[in-house]
Amino acid sequence: MDNSDPKNVEFRDYLKPNNWLILLLLFIVRMIAFLPIKVIQSLGSIIGYALYFIPSKRKDIAKRNIELCFPDLNEKVQNKLVKKHFVSLGIGFFEVCIARWKSDKSIAKITHIKGLENLQEAVKKNNGVVLLSAHFTLLEITAFIGREAIAPEMPEMVGMYRLGSNPIINRFFRNARLKSVDSLVTKFEVKNLIKALKEKKIVWYASDQNFIGKNSVNVSFFGQDAPTTPAICRFVEMTGCTVLPYFPERLPNGDYVLTVYPEMNNEDCEDPQKFLQDFYECLESHIVSKKEQYYWVHRRFKKQESQSDPYVNQ
Repeated sequence: MDNSDPKNVEFRDYLKPNNWLILLLLFIVRMIAFLPIKVIQSLGSIIGYALYFIPSKRKDIAKRNIELCFPDLNEKVQNKLVKKHFVSLGIGFFEVCIARWKSDKSIAKITHIKGLENLQEAVKKNNGVVLLSAHFTLLEITAFIGREAIAPEMPEMVGMYRLGSNPIINRFFRNARLKSVDSLVTKFEVKNLIKALKEKKIVWYASDQNFIGKNSVNVSFFGQDAPTTPAICRFVEMTGCTVLPYFPERLPNGDYVLTVYPEMNNEDCEDPQKFLQDFYECLESHIVSKKEQYYWVHRRFKKQESQSDPYVNQ
């Protein structure tokens, strides 16, 4: 039995002393959820700002990523961007409790969709649809498009999630995401994902994490080589699904904008590098005006064969 699987959580797991602190933190998060959404966001920004001043490997990685991707910015501006990124990370953490416990009505008031017609047209084709996204600090907000109050009359939506080492935390995040999508799969359940697309469902899929393997494809991401999984092209070949780039944004007033871009050209999947490069160019154009909201604390440019490690001192 996989002890990290949230479906395997038993009552006795909650009684283990090593989980007491986690339960206390989740209780505090639950209490915070009773506050207005704007207040929750403000609390998150305070926590994120405080975390910026604590030395950490994640902070060093974010700084290095920003140095690599925005070399035209001077050091002062880069450091300011790192600070804004940690504020965005703090807000993102508290947005999980917004996703988990706030009502559809309250969320719909502050969530706006651009390009909904692109999704509607894709659904009319009577094929599966992939909302091809990326990792932003407001990841849980990205799933809101699966809510009836925000995007009505849509097919069932399948999301993806990653298992951590603690089943109680996994269960919390899983339940939060299931408020927006109909079902979840992990990256190891590819057959279920393919099945969902063949059943003409919508799949929310992020493919921008580092992937080094014999099938990886190198694309340019802000001028840096970024090894990427070509799995999305296999999904297209196996199911004929429509692929739409899809990214979130947090506005200065605390509202959210979910942007669905026009569909990508499936014929380009014959050349996965071209298909993925087109996607990354779309992603770059979305990031440039809201740089702090992308997930910079991940080692996106891991060492490849015959190349030096860009994070050698991190």
